[in-house]
Amino acid sequence: MRGLRAGPEAGRAGGLVACAAVWPMDQWFGGRPVPSCGVAAVTVDPAERGRGYGTALMRGLLEEARAGGAALSVLYPATLPVYTRLGFGRGGVSFDWSAPPAVLSAGPPPGDGWIRRTEASDASPLAALRRSLLSTNNGLVERNEGLWSFALCPDGVPSDVYTFGGSGGPEGYVAVAPPADRKLHVADLCLISPRAVRLAQGFLAGYRAQIDRVTWRGGPDDPLVLLAPERGVRTEACDEWLLRILDVPCALESRGYPSRVVGELVLDVSDALIPENSGCFRLCLSDGRAAVRRLPRAPNSAEKAGGKTDGAVLSLSIAALSSLYSGHKGPHALRQVGLLRGNDEALALAALFFSGPAPWMPDRF
Repeated sequence: MRGLRAGPEAGRAGGLVACAAVWPMDQWFGGRPVPSCGVAAVTVDPAERGRGYGTALMRGLLEEARAGGAALSVLYPATLPVYTRLGFGRGGVSFDWSAPPAVLSAGPPPGDGWIRRTEASDASPLAALRRSLLSTNNGLVERNEGLWSFALCPDGVPSDVYTFGGSGGPEGYVAVAPPADRKLHVADLCLISPRAVRLAQGFLAGYRAQIDRVTWRGGPDDPLVLLAPERGVRTEACDEWLLRILDVPCALESRGYPSRVVGELVLDVSDALIPENSGCFRLCLSDGRAAVRRLPRAPNSAEKAGGKTDGAVLSLSIAALSSLYSGHKGPHALRQVGLLRGNDEALALAALFFSGPAPWMPDRF
């Protein structure tokens, strides 16, 4: 936890006026972990709202995280304006799905598969299964002990964990809370093979005498949704989380990129909060890795006379770069609404550089 105390000018010197929880962690993009800082439970004393304490707290948190080596910061916003002013952009999504259990039934389970109750006190086997998801998706966080506790005990009550697999070993798991109010909540799941998905479908459908709906959190390409044999799966909610780049060179060099894409792109970045992020950066891509070099920045360096960019140059704010970086918003969409400037060559390169699976994250912190 981090707190902000009022100064003597506020009339309550030393009093706690704002606080927030901070979660150091890695967040995966392009198949590689990027050092990140999750922020949660940002709270301002109701009697002190409107005095800038929340903004001051967040500025201090972001500066501290950057000094500690974090390249990114991520959060779920209660409100957008304060965080967009701090340079956060839309980073990805989290879907809440639900379905009647019968809708998930895909017939007899695979004959070569198994289902086993698993001890939830040790998350190491689950983390090993989940690691393949980290490397093939964008936006997922690598859970520490606290995040695993949140995932498996979302309301403070341990979930029941079941693993699925075949002769080669485990291929997935689900963690379920006890049924309540005719609903079964899946607290966490990871299904990395077709067999694991089929086994999970049959397992969840087996609750149909006790419940009316199964609920779970996932991404846009959720495996239970993709393999549902009947209509009836619906989206209960879709939340966007926000991302902020704290260190432009570190963030760009830490993430992975498509291995066959080669090229150079100049990013002309503006960041009102962190001056070190403002300026022109040359991003060189080869073999799935990036090299970043700061360039001298003259006035209007990204533009020629008449407003045309010189070569593959993108001009954008740190918030827009954060959305582009995660892959949540492409360069053409950002240019369409005026959040990015650049010619067609630059946009085509950026679309290739930051291509990949749509970013999502089921974790709450």
